[in-house]
Formats: sequence, structure tokens, C-alpha cells
Amino acid sequence: MKEIWLVLKEQFKYFPVMWRLANYEKKARYQNHALGNFWLFLNPFMQVATYWIVFGFGFNTQSPVKDVPYMPWLIIGLATWLFINTSFMDTTWSISANIWQIARMKFPMSIMPMMRTIMNFNAFIYMLAIGVVMAMFYGLPVTWYWLQVIYYIFAAFVFLYAVGIFNATVTVLLRDYQQIMQTVMRFIFWVSGALFSVSDKFGAGHERIVRALETNPFYYLVSGVRDAFFGHTWFWENTYPTLIFWVFTFGVMLLGSHLHIKFRAYFADLV
Repeated sequence: MKEIWLVLKEQFKYFPVMWRLANYEKKARYQNHALGNFWLFLNPFMQVATYWIVFGFGFNTQSPVKDVPYMPWLIIGLATWLFINTSFMDTTWSISANIWQIARMKFPMSIMPMMRTIMNFNAFIYMLAIGVVMAMFYGLPVTWYWLQVIYYIFAAFVFLYAVGIFNATVTVLLRDYQQIMQTVMRFIFWVSGALFSVSDKFGAGHERIVRALETNPFYYLVSGVRDAFFGHTWFWENTYPTLIFWVFTFGVMLLGSHLHIKFRAYFADLV
């Protein structure tokens, strides 16, 4: 608990530094492009258009939620997955790839995973906004349940920091870990519910498998953001998955914080 409290204090204390670093990285990424930061909007827009053509027109896929068109259902879930996946992988190398620059700066290494997550947040908001506008275009009503998206965004940030501080530390200790995670995330994509309903694909008779898959934190966040816009229940009514999510997140944060505090003095030597 002491290690968790220490790294969390560093997040709050150095938040202005994280914010400046994230903005600098975003500007630096597109500084030599003619369209500049407009790519922050254009990239998610093109992804939406691609999936719209492939799944909306090509496969004519149907939404698993009654009276909800497939495209807004897809885009809102896909926006959440892309944010989580991109941030997950970026936080994994956030320390090892910048260790020499960080060593010369007067801020703790523990802020790097959160900085990468903040950096990816704009693209998520743009893509989510496209999905919401599309949902309203199809005539879906605005309800109080939409407010739940605030909870799920908060949960995503906490989860991404927990796995980020763990992954970033382990990557320094074991360089093959990043490659392993890339392979694992390709598998998780297909069971995250981003493109289709897990329960519909496995069908009847596989309830235990479906229940196990639906307790993974990636599915919880993707389906949770969707439920905020298309569902009719509050997140606290989904008791068991919510409990599993927060227990898992707390456990990973506890282990990640402990490893980070224990080894960060040796990061430069290990890299």
C-alpha cells in the first residue's frame, strides 16, 4: 500500500509536467506534416470510415442490441478498444524507450505510463464523439445513463495506469515482454467484444466460457462504455464483473508499484 500511495502522489504532484509532455509529444508527432494536428481527428475518422464500409456495407452485420443500429454500436466500442489497446502498448515501452532522457530530467519515471495514456485520449474523444453523433442521427434517445461514461473513462485511466506501471517496469527487466504483450493483445482483441458480441458468437451451451471471457477487464470497459449509451442499467447493478475488474486492477497496481519502486534506481543500468 505504501508503494501505491507513493506513485499516486507522484501522479498528482507532476500532473502539469505530464500534461506538457503529452502536448509536446502530440505536436512533435505531426510537426513535419502539412495537416499538423488535424491528423488527431483525421486518423480516427478514417478508421471509422473503413469499418463502416467493411462491416456496415460489406458484411451487413447486425447489432446484438435490439433497436440499436450496428454502426454506432461498433464505433463506440471500437473507440474504447483502440484507446485501451494503444495506451496499453504505449505504456509498456514508455520507460525503456526514454530512460536516458528521463534520467536527466527532474521528475519521476512513474509518470511516463500516464503521460502516454493522456496523449492518446484526444483520439478516443474524437472517435467516441463520431459514434455518439451517429447514434443521435439514427434517432437513439439521450438518457441519464449516458452519464455513466464518466465512470468508465475514470475506470479506464485507473486500469491503464495499473497495467502501465507494471508493464513498463517488467519491460525494463525483461526485454522480450513487450513482444509477448503484442501477441497477447492480438488475441484479446477478438474476445474484447469490440467487433461482435462474445455471447452471440459462442452461442448456447458455452455459458461458462462466455462468462469467463466477459470478466476480462478489456471486455468490461468496452461493453461498459457501450452500455452507457445503449443500455438501461447502472454500472453498480453489474456487481460481479465490476468487483472482478476492481480487484484485478488493484492487484496489478499493487504489484506494479512494488516492482517499480524496488527497481527504478537500477533502470538505467538494466537498459
